[in-house]
Amino acid sequence: MPELPEVETIKRGLAKTIIGKKIAGFDSDWKKMINRPLPEYKKIVAGQEIKAVERRAKMLIIDLTGDWRLWFHLKLTGQLVFSGKKKKVVGGHPIKEGFEKDPNRFTHATFTFTDGSHLYFNDVRKFGWVRLYRSGELKEKLEAMKLGPEPLAAGFTLSVFKERLKKKPNNKIKVFLMDPQNIVGLGNIYSDEVCFFARVRPDRPVKSLKENEIKLLFQGIKKILTEAIKYEGTSFSDYVNALGEAGAYTKKLKVYQRFGQKCFRCGGTVKRMKLGGRTSHFCPSCQK
Repeated sequence: MPELPEVETIKRGLAKTIIGKKIAGFDSDWKKMINRPLPEYKKIVAGQEIKAVERRAKMLIIDLTGDWRLWFHLKLTGQLVFSGKKKKVVGGHPIKEGFEKDPNRFTHATFTFTDGSHLYFNDVRKFGWVRLYRSGELKEKLEAMKLGPEPLAAGFTLSVFKERLKKKPNNKIKVFLMDPQNIVGLGNIYSDEVCFFARVRPDRPVKSLKENEIKLLFQGIKKILTEAIKYEGTSFSDYVNALGEAGAYTKKLKVYQRFGQKCFRCGGTVKRMKLGGRTSHFCPSCQK
């Protein structure tokens, strides 16, 4: 599943392409992907203009005129494809047909714009969704999720981070970092990298953290996410950026998916363990 840097990259790519476009029509062949009857979707979005493309946690929000919002979650295998006469923008799971043919057998929602271009939502496993809400309704939905702060927002300070850590003293450090009710956007990849940066084992309890380790974790969150956005995310099997290209941050990873290889910092061997149902990578020599 794309994490914060990947979704932010998709958001920026789409924002350059679809803002200002007017929707002529909508269609979907998968009723679980949408939250209203299809005829209602068609009626509401027709004639709406795209005002903004935003991100909250790992989700995308498209602002429409008339106080309506489209709320997207790509989940495990979702892909958004903008297709125009001279330009194609792709973000999300790398579906080969999503580059070469559109629409295709994985296309389950289609927005048609008045200029003849399209925004396709492709999804191999059909876990992704696009919801349509008034802005007030969407605000209530997001509040009900009790999402934590955006880690790159100015309001996410060291003191805020410390207060959140105090509320979950028995959490394993990596489990804490991956919980979106604590901090949003950190998944399996970047939580491994943040723990490595701070030189802490991912399976240690939060209450064991020393003051300097808390500061390093905080600095690592800011630094690594910022750098990952700069390099447009990480790619293995589940992500391409808004131009349909692999995220270049893969080459910057220090421990994630490096099991059995030498640690770049100390020369030890990168190990792995199961933690919170996920495979975690760490260096036992320099992470204590």
